[in-house]
Amino acid sequence: MGFFVILEQRQGGVKDASVDVWRTVQHLAEVSGDADVCGLVMGDADRDRIKRRCTGKGRVYTLKDKAFQNYCPQCYAETIVEMVGRTGAEHVFLANTAMGRDLAPRIAMRLDAALASDCVVDADGTGVLKAETTMYSGTVSAVIQGLKKRTVYSLAPRLRFFGRPAENAVDIVGDERGCVLECNPLLKEIVYHTGRKDIAETDIIVAGGRGVGGSENFAMLESLATVLGGAVGASRSAVDEGWRPHSDQIGQTGKSVAPRLYIACGISGAPQHLAGIAGAETVVAINRDRDAPLFKSADYGIVGDIAKVLPQLERALSGFLRVK
Repeated sequence: MGFFVILEQRQGGVKDASVDVWRTVQHLAEVSGDADVCGLVMGDADRDRIKRRCTGKGRVYTLKDKAFQNYCPQCYAETIVEMVGRTGAEHVFLANTAMGRDLAPRIAMRLDAALASDCVVDADGTGVLKAETTMYSGTVSAVIQGLKKRTVYSLAPRLRFFGRPAENAVDIVGDERGCVLECNPLLKEIVYHTGRKDIAETDIIVAGGRGVGGSENFAMLESLATVLGGAVGASRSAVDEGWRPHSDQIGQTGKSVAPRLYIACGISGAPQHLAGIAGAETVVAINRDRDAPLFKSADYGIVGDIAKVLPQLERALSGFLRVK
């Protein structure tokens, strides 16, 4: 049995979401009886950085043709299919990022493979993989198994927190060959630089909804997130009000997140928002409406005005972190 992992690169390094997929597949390979694991990085990624992050067993192929530096759907899909054929892998994994969601069906179609989207995958001792996914705003869960010989899995973000694999470094196999396809030329590249963390790749999120009361009040959330070393997110209502950019939106029409700690401030808890935080380990709800639906799903709840609660919470946490 062979596992193949598509690793997204960003500025020479492997993205956190892809590292999570790699660690998940390392676990699956171990449970399945040490199945063969291969990875693929397309673009000019640094080999030392790959070795530091992608530990465990297996090998990682690096393709550095200039055609791979920017995402080209057809070029990426055809090359991945070729590499999967060379390795003979039966199961293909990638992160359920924007690129992953675009790429997964293209790969599955070319491989004549089954596709399990936005899922969590586990294996039994016999090596049989089971994919679990949710539908209808998280109200229905489906388990898929017994698929075709080949299956493509796009894994939901950080829904399983496996320990760090063994520190033995993987083999890095370079390939300098040219791309077999001619991609459309890039007309213009627009790079958006920000000092903020990506909410999809952080362990702590402080999120705000309409109950925050205005864009200026998000400064309280930013301050708390800074103390905790996390990022700030928002519900759809806060984004619709223009208080936060769409890149901060969490929910069914935004990003799905799975932090270790999720602090929801002034968020009522619509089903669409709950679907986006289904993978969170611990949820803390702060709302002055004691009947807010989110309290039913939260691990901890605080009934009160966030203008009073957040400063007190920040002071308490600042003191605790300094002592620690």
